[in-house]
Amino acid sequence: MNPTQQVDMPTPEVPANHGYGVGFFSTFIILCFTFFSPLVSAASCCGGGASSGIILPKFNDAMWDLSASQERYDGFWTESGRYQPDPKDSELLQRRLSISYAYRLADQWQMNVASALVDNQNRYSGEDSSVQAIGDTQVSVWYEAFEKVTCVYRINGWESLEPSVYFGASLTLPTGVSPYSDRVDSSFDITGLGFYRLDANMIIEKTVYPFSLSWQGKYGYTFERPVNQEYGLATQPYNKQLGDRRASTFSGAYTWFLPNLAMLTMTLSHTQLKEADAKYNGVTDVGSGLEKISYATALAYSNAVRDWIFKLSFTQAEEGKKIPKTQILNLGISHVY
Repeated sequence: MNPTQQVDMPTPEVPANHGYGVGFFSTFIILCFTFFSPLVSAASCCGGGASSGIILPKFNDAMWDLSASQERYDGFWTESGRYQPDPKDSELLQRRLSISYAYRLADQWQMNVASALVDNQNRYSGEDSSVQAIGDTQVSVWYEAFEKVTCVYRINGWESLEPSVYFGASLTLPTGVSPYSDRVDSSFDITGLGFYRLDANMIIEKTVYPFSLSWQGKYGYTFERPVNQEYGLATQPYNKQLGDRRASTFSGAYTWFLPNLAMLTMTLSHTQLKEADAKYNGVTDVGSGLEKISYATALAYSNAVRDWIFKLSFTQAEEGKKIPKTQILNLGISHVY
């Protein structure tokens, strides 16, 4: 991939239930902690971030990525898809400081781990709330289904059309504060999913400089868990399972080669996410699923050696069902060695 290939699996959305009600929040929280980084950048060529952690360049041994993001909540979409603004005198922000580390296990195998510090700063109907805590942790393993770098500068036969293909698995660990934690007073305290989730991932990407195209798909399964308390209050015990999730992202990028041999890449992406209905004691809660469509644009600068990458991205949610409308601004830096 290019050093800035952005696949927006919209990320740092930590659900501090911004007045949408516990039921609405419960359906939304599933989206928020599986996708850590909004930056999916270079994999086969230059490496970068991914929605399931960062991905190493083909011939490097390790990589770290640090990013800071701010997400602004601006109303929400109802079950019918109708937009409803927040009450007056409301300002809902979430900030995340995310760190990821990737390590090569073998020639075509790599793994990564990612987590974040979460800062919720909210004013809703004139009432202020400020919460800081750790988020969930994600561990991923990737297999590179190609043996050499597939980025090319010109097409010279069928072999030069071979794409980079990645297969991955990601496990989300509920290390953050969830509605089912022991010490949580309200949804504004939430920084984690509260469930274990396993995702199957796939990335297909092709770069013929200066152009790149890519697709990323994800299918997520959340494991059922027992619940006996919500927001610090005891409740009748029951089992809960969030619905399966499908996400698909298409992106295109253009790279400029600078006089100092550095690279500047701009990426545009479109992401569609659908979440199935949740289940309580094995019974489907009809209408509890969610949908979201978002667009993103990103810029990334890679130095001449390709070991430092600086990234800036903006993600805008355009439509959805039973989910907040959000805008995410993200700044990131990656180092490969």
